[in-house]
Amino acid sequence: MATTVMGRNPATINKKYTEYLLPTVLTAMATNIANIVDSMMAGNLLGVDALSAISILSPISQLYFSLTIMFGLGASSIIAVAKGKNDAQKANRIFTAELLVLGILSVVLITVQLVFADGICSLLITGDDTVHALAYDYYIPFIIGTPIQLFLLCAIYLVRADNRPRFSSNIIIIANVVNLGLDYVFMGVLDMGIKGSSWATVAGNLVGFIILLTHFISGKSTVRFDFSVLKKPREFFGIVGEFFTVGLSGALGTMLITVKMFFLNTIILDIGGFDGMISYSVCRPCQILISMFITGASQTMILITSVCLGEKDYDGIRYAFRRAFSVLAVASAVITLGLCAMSEIFIKMFGIVTEHDIANAMPALQINALSLPFLALSFLLLYYYMSTKRKALSTTIAVLNGIVLQIPSSLILGNLFGINGVWWSFVAAQVGTVIVVYIITLVIRKKSKGKYKNFYLLDTNDNDEITSISFKSTKENASAIPMYLESFLVSHGTEKNKANRVAVAIEGFLGNLAQHNLNKRDADIDIRLLSNAEEIIISIRTNGKLFDFTAEDSEEMSDISVVRAISKSVEYSSVLGFNRLIIKI
Repeated sequence: MATTVMGRNPATINKKYTEYLLPTVLTAMATNIANIVDSMMAGNLLGVDALSAISILSPISQLYFSLTIMFGLGASSIIAVAKGKNDAQKANRIFTAELLVLGILSVVLITVQLVFADGICSLLITGDDTVHALAYDYYIPFIIGTPIQLFLLCAIYLVRADNRPRFSSNIIIIANVVNLGLDYVFMGVLDMGIKGSSWATVAGNLVGFIILLTHFISGKSTVRFDFSVLKKPREFFGIVGEFFTVGLSGALGTMLITVKMFFLNTIILDIGGFDGMISYSVCRPCQILISMFITGASQTMILITSVCLGEKDYDGIRYAFRRAFSVLAVASAVITLGLCAMSEIFIKMFGIVTEHDIANAMPALQINALSLPFLALSFLLLYYYMSTKRKALSTTIAVLNGIVLQIPSSLILGNLFGINGVWWSFVAAQVGTVIVVYIITLVIRKKSKGKYKNFYLLDTNDNDEITSISFKSTKENASAIPMYLESFLVSHGTEKNKANRVAVAIEGFLGNLAQHNLNKRDADIDIRLLSNAEEIIISIRTNGKLFDFTAEDSEEMSDISVVRAISKSVEYSSVLGFNRLIIKI
């Protein structure tokens, strides 16, 4: 027993977080670096007018990203919750409803945008016919590629949730490598101009989409089509409404960035002219840079917290948030210091080489960099409250971050201090968002009268958990843990016979695990004991190689027959690559 620490620890959560973090960051990195390099290549090959045209059309790209958050991340989050509850049928129906909605949405977006493409460009760009023409040429291929982009980016969330994080990241990396290679071919070799950059993006997404299909065709997907949901319109629209509302706050956060970009473009052009717009075109990539880590850290957290929420594993939710916070704290500090120290080098990478333009861009970039740690924290909180179904609070953060604080502060500080005042408004808006959210959570906690202990806002009273424990699957623990839990249950009023059956069931599982010898090393195990009026529920989660512990007995796996004999039910499932066992006594 000397090696056993009685109580819960974050080992299984942290290892799963680490497993998913790098592929998720790489996915965001591939996408965002492609956007940055697109801008660099356009600026160097075609000039600053092309760079400005792509920058001015960024609200449209941001809108698409918002839709993938709503329909991709929203759907995958509630699929994860359904899996946490062992509800495979609901997971399949969510998957089916999502793809049907994406098909309809693609048709609507293509039709509307093709009809009004020129008017949309005119709305975003005023007073410069050259930039207008460049933007229009870039926009048309972008519109045509709508269905490929939406299906690819939304389905990536599902592939990741199917315990294939590396495969999902490889798809996006390949798609963007193709994009960047074709950028050079189309814009440089074939001299297609700015439209070549847009067609390169479409072609890259198409390659990624073809690779993505292999996941579903090969049968590796854990979700299936279930068109029976169409026979139940109320259920269908209920499912659509659910992933719409779950994803809304995250999508709203990015949608309002679209609105914010539109107003900021107008304010910057009004106060700083096209010199100001050139400077802002350098600020956008530094925000994209931190968004790689925000996306990676937050979306990894969401997958884990959604499953833990379905299981009412509140310790697991806290562990996932803390890990995400530590990742973003380090990333944002490094990026901020790096941008401030190497501003001129970063600026010149975008083809901005005149002393006049560099002098204008330096304060823009350095001041904007100071806002990045607060931007990271505000979006982490937004995604956290979204995943824990605090819809009103996450939506509030989205609105605060999007327009309520940013636009007024840009107008006020811009009119008082000129274009540098606009750059300082980024810092003011992000710091203000964090302060307001802190005040709101304090008010919620105070009104709860002790129901919520901290900013996590988790109702730990709404939990049937008796105790939980984490440990390694060593031989010593295989005998010591069941004895400890039996003693614990008896000392807390559980009937001795029932407590003994709980201990025997856990011992049988641990014996089964030892015989299977996952990965030939000690596995990390979380055991939670929960109770209701009729039974004790043993919830077991372990990492390592996936293995169905309830499979038919063999000479090597005889312990499971003992577990079945003393239990009401034994259910196995694989969620996010965890082995999960539910035993009811």
